[in-house]
Amino acid sequence: MATIVFGNLFIFLVICGIVLFRGLDLKKRSSWWYGLYAFISGFMIGFLRSDDNGGYHVVTNLTASFQAGAVFLLILVGSVITSRQRSWAKKYLARSENDHQEQLDNLAESLFKDKSRRK
Repeated sequence: MATIVFGNLFIFLVICGIVLFRGLDLKKRSSWWYGLYAFISGFMIGFLRSDDNGGYHVVTNLTASFQAGAVFLLILVGSVITSRQRSWAKKYLARSENDHQEQLDNLAESLFKDKSRRK
């Protein structure tokens, strides 16, 4: 059982790294599945306890399991925040580029009008 839990932890760390890089969007169903998977992985980790021989054994401790599941879930909530900030930054930069382009267009138009008046 301990090897299954540790194998799942390794898989979770790989998935968590990818998800943290991409960011989660709460509007997508797959994001909710990632959250459920994170909670279940943490819940399983909460059942393991180390013994004196350097091994691990399974102990039924629901409080620790729920806490570990909540911690794993909170790690992925940080990904939601990253995703929101990234989308906000893209909107802000796009708006800023449009403002600069509009200012350049106005400047070019005013320079063109000045040259046409001189002739």
